[in-house]
Amino acid sequence: MAIRLLAASERRATPWKSGGGVTREIAAAPEGAALDAFDWRVSMAEVAAAGPFSRFEGVDRILTVLAGELELSFPGAPAVTLAAGSEPFAFPGDRDCAGAPRGGAVTDFNVMVRRGSVRAEVRRMRAGAPLTVPGEALLVLALEAGSLGGARLEPFDALLADHGETLTPDGPFRLLAVDLHRA
Repeated sequence: MAIRLLAASERRATPWKSGGGVTREIAAAPEGAALDAFDWRVSMAEVAAAGPFSRFEGVDRILTVLAGELELSFPGAPAVTLAAGSEPFAFPGDRDCAGAPRGGAVTDFNVMVRRGSVRAEVRRMRAGAPLTVPGEALLVLALEAGSLGGARLEPFDALLADHGETLTPDGPFRLLAVDLHRA
């Protein structure tokens, strides 16, 4: 069993081919997997310009806006606007989608899982009670500074914990929790 600190300061920015933003991978399984070979992948992105999202065949996505406002458009469907307080939004990664920042750059949190292999649930929450890992893994992203599982977290630092681990907060703070389960 393990708990790993994934510091925001250690993430490498990868520019998009379109030039419209950058992505920073937080974690993936298997570790180091290419974009066509992961079981699950969690990342943050900075969206600076409107444009199409990359398609990922056989992948389900959950997008959560952390800062700014992002309008998502899908062919034949009404646009969806997500803001910093919006609930996580799930959609198929192999569906055409375009994103347009409204009023400035957007920071988002993206969870992708291989359909049929892994399921994910993303929750906004306020840590106050211990978090037990119910599935294969739990990734927790700090939205503000706090302590969890004996680790001091700065905004956008993450902890990755394996099944059976328990993360105990030293006090309440806001975070995103990603439960990852084998399908």
